[in-house]
Amino acid sequence: MERLHLFAVGLLIFSALLTIISYFLLSNIPLAALAIGMIILAISILLTPLQSFPPQAIRALLEGSALSLEAILEEFDISMRGYYVQANDGRVYLYVPLKEGLGPPIKRSAPSGLVHVEDSSRYLSLIPPASELTKASEISGMSLESALTYILVDLTEIADAVEVTFDEVLTIRMKNVKPHVAAGRFNAVFGSLEASIAACLAASLLGPVRIIKEVEEEDSKLVILEVVEHE
Repeated sequence: MERLHLFAVGLLIFSALLTIISYFLLSNIPLAALAIGMIILAISILLTPLQSFPPQAIRALLEGSALSLEAILEEFDISMRGYYVQANDGRVYLYVPLKEGLGPPIKRSAPSGLVHVEDSSRYLSLIPPASELTKASEISGMSLESALTYILVDLTEIADAVEVTFDEVLTIRMKNVKPHVAAGRFNAVFGSLEASIAACLAASLLGPVRIIKEVEEEDSKLVILEVVEHE
């Protein structure tokens, strides 16, 4: 049970006892009225959902976005892994090189179209499903692990827990990842949905990143990211 609901239960019990004592034993009508008001407050807290949008609905929206991107990737016949880069507008974009051997774009201006050109380099520029989540005020000032925990565990309930370690690469361990819709092209280019969310947050905090690989374990998944440059 959430702390707010525990507080409401305690307030409800206290208020009920106070109502009985103040009205029947003390004959104090103002105090009894105050206690009744506290009962109403406690019931209101218990009846108010803590999340205005359920995690299942948020996951469904993210999965729908992934399926839409899958159709675009199929149309362009793209299967190369992209780079997650935060532009100057605060939004994270995925830049997919249109030829082998390209690193991420150097400039941080937002792409002007679906195909982004920088000097002689060309990229397919796409907005990942979790791009807007990186701008949520709730994660402002958080560490990467705290932000990932809020998004993946609290907000979407995609995983039960998240651990982050950083050495030569950034390794994110996610416990008990929930199954979701499979999209082959999306997974090849963006990574899995949970890896894409992690890469978006990492790009917003650490600089351009690329998903190197994902490793399935018995009760967890490892997402390994390359941080291309620190900002």
